Amino acid sequence: MKAIRKIYVDREIYSFPLTRTILENCPDVPFKVIRNKREVDEMLASSADPVGEGKKYLWLTRQKGAFVKPCPCTPHYVGCNYFIINAALNCPLDCSYCILQLYLTNPLTTIYVNLGDLWKELDAFLRQKRARFLRIGTGELSDSLALDPITKTSGELMAYFRGKGDVSFELKTKTTNIAGVLAGPASENTVISWSLNSARIAREEEKGAPPVDERIEAARIVSEKGFPVGFHFDPLILYGDWEEDYARVIEKLFRAVKPSRVRWLSLGSLRFPPALKPVTEKRFPQTKIIYGEMVRGRDGKLRYFKPLRLELYQKIVGLIKYWGGDQVPLYFCMEDTEVWRKALKKRPRRKEEVELILSPRDDGSRSLT
Repeated sequence: MKAIRKIYVDREIYSFPLTRTILENCPDVPFKVIRNKREVDEMLASSADPVGEGKKYLWLTRQKGAFVKPCPCTPHYVGCNYFIINAALNCPLDCSYCILQLYLTNPLTTIYVNLGDLWKELDAFLRQKRARFLRIGTGELSDSLALDPITKTSGELMAYFRGKGDVSFELKTKTTNIAGVLAGPASENTVISWSLNSARIAREEEKGAPPVDERIEAARIVSEKGFPVGFHFDPLILYGDWEEDYARVIEKLFRAVKPSRVRWLSLGSLRFPPALKPVTEKRFPQTKIIYGEMVRGRDGKLRYFKPLRLELYQKIVGLIKYWGGDQVPLYFCMEDTEVWRKALKKRPRRKEEVELILSPRDDGSRSLT
């Protein structure tokens, strides 16, 4: 990949199959086998922008902790009972609002290559959870497909989950790297999802990501291949022409993708810990999105004042229902029951109830009002 300057390889995993695959797919990128990454850490620490610099290097190593974890969501708001697979950390994309800028102690783009341990852990995890519907995906700490051209892991993950009927496996991306997805057969329990925003926000705040129109075209191709697709309008951002701009994107989306192929669509508005603000100011001095009318939420994060959020959500929901009808399952990411009730006419009290809304077995009778 052109953006990668160098690959650092943990000595103990040099012979692993995924390591060899990545190196073979990056023939023009120099690599170095090292015993520990102290020298790389010191190089990044001396950089004026360690987060941005870390995106230019790959660190191939072993996942020594758990691959599979529950999504942490946020305290005091309704979660959705999602589980995440931590197969990578960080990605080449550089969004001004990305919370990883604050949370990552290791700014290197990291790929965990011990996939054999991942399959064993997933086997045990699914045996434990097999009595209930499960949503699980890889797009929490890294874009699911940003590195797929060199890792080729999307095919292996889809093959693992194929046929597991009570599991919806999600690959979530801002990219158009769908070659690996299209290479294999479609599966109804693999959902390919895109994070979308207005064209302006994508252009100004999502550095390295393709335009929204290209993401929607990729979604059209994938859905016509036979995959269910998902969309995440998160974070929705308020600015002068937000309503007109989001209306254009939602119209384009449902002109390209049949609503019946949309497995779910999530909504969330801009929110961030106060400590992220100075980081964003330094790394993205041109951005204006962090200066809106915000208050501290119950989780300590800065959010739009609730009346503003409700106006935003109600208009976006109205646009989705106008173009997509009532059949698209909608849910909120990190909102409270009042927002659910006023914007979606639903009132889930626990994350398990949100899980029911998103189950493909839900026939619409679970209104949760």
